[in-house]
Amino acid sequence: MSKFLLPERIIPFIVSLSFFMEAVDSTVINTAIPAISRSLNVDPVDLKVALISYLLSLAIFIPISGWLADKYGDKRVLMTALSIFTLSSLWCGFAQNLPSLVVARFIQGFGGALTLPVGRLIIIRTFGQKNLFIMMNRVIIVGSLGMMLGPAIGGFITNFFSWHWIFWVNIPVGILAIGLAGYSLKNSSPQKPAPLDKVGFVLFGGALATFTSGLSALSQTTVDFSLAIGIILVSALLFILYILHSRHVPHPIIKRSLFKLRTFQVSVTGNLISRLGFAGVPFIIPLFLQIVLGYSPEWSGLMISPMAIGIILSKPITLPLLQSFGYKNLLLVNTCLTGIAVWLLMFINIHTSPYAIAFFMFVYGFIVTIEYSLLNSLIFAEVSAQELSATSSITSTIQQLSQSFGVAVSAIFIRLYSSLYSGQAEITATTIHLTLFSVGLLTILSATIFLKLKAGDGHQMIR
Repeated sequence: MSKFLLPERIIPFIVSLSFFMEAVDSTVINTAIPAISRSLNVDPVDLKVALISYLLSLAIFIPISGWLADKYGDKRVLMTALSIFTLSSLWCGFAQNLPSLVVARFIQGFGGALTLPVGRLIIIRTFGQKNLFIMMNRVIIVGSLGMMLGPAIGGFITNFFSWHWIFWVNIPVGILAIGLAGYSLKNSSPQKPAPLDKVGFVLFGGALATFTSGLSALSQTTVDFSLAIGIILVSALLFILYILHSRHVPHPIIKRSLFKLRTFQVSVTGNLISRLGFAGVPFIIPLFLQIVLGYSPEWSGLMISPMAIGIILSKPITLPLLQSFGYKNLLLVNTCLTGIAVWLLMFINIHTSPYAIAFFMFVYGFIVTIEYSLLNSLIFAEVSAQELSATSSITSTIQQLSQSFGVAVSAIFIRLYSSLYSGQAEITATTIHLTLFSVGLLTILSATIFLKLKAGDGHQMIR
């Protein structure tokens, strides 16, 4: 057997391709937002609904990914998810208006909702829980190439071809991943999971959908403020109904027992709150560079690309840092550094050299990746083997949900400061700088969540 086809190489590589596609897909659209908005005749900030619909679909369907993998086998589910993602990428490229793009992105999100959590589950089942940190580092390093190439690819394609092609670059990668998965992976024997909580799935998914839609509506120019608040209140009602429902079913869609684990609880809360701050940066910066500073899509993409170099370079030092300082101390310090990295971006203006912008993005990518690695591994520290599927699903749900919340919160700040300082929905340097200050402050304040940790928490993951 070829060394490449050994399990320790081919399985992380297949999961890496899944992450690569998702990373490319999410980053190429950021640099193409101004071009797509002109083509579809919509406001650039309003186009965030195409970003959020994808992230929202991920958040809705990820909770059942572990259940589907148990019921039908992880190989079968992964290959189906990759096929859906690849075909919907084709559809996105043919979209002729905003509603059709939103629908295509939502279906694409359904495919994405299953790929990474099921891939992570395959890695855990193959290599063991204690090797998750090392194996996922390999996955993220390969996937980071998607983050690095995505902005440049998006800018180049938008500048020299048309934005429709930015979605089609995933198709050959998807075909390769499907082929490798079909050839190399062994399908786990379908199990008999607990019955799916269909009512809970509808209530929980509806609560996520309406809350994210309400946040999105708050930042739109054409939506009444009272309507947006009404949507958010509906989401609160659905969430309350879900909590009441979950108390009377033996196997709720989100297992409440996991929240009794301190490391799990802190990781989930930290993921949600901290990403309200820094998760919106990849949405903010392309708007700033192209609309305010006049960069072309191609140059805007090149300026953002060093973020992925920071991601790659931070991976080898994360585990040594963690072994030296532990989860609690490193999370407290690194979360504050993440907020400061966001504040560094406030120094970007019309006189800032491209090299300085690239350096700021490198620092942001370097620091944020350490944060992701800490939060996404700590959540598994006290989880039993029987709860791995549920934990993998919840982890991915929180990641994508907080990502969509971060984009929505950034858009709200942009609209708020635009109205206060220009009297109209106009994106200016002042608007962007104030937004970056606000989301950076949110990130720093979120560090207080990690005070709940104890010094030895998470030691199982770093021995």
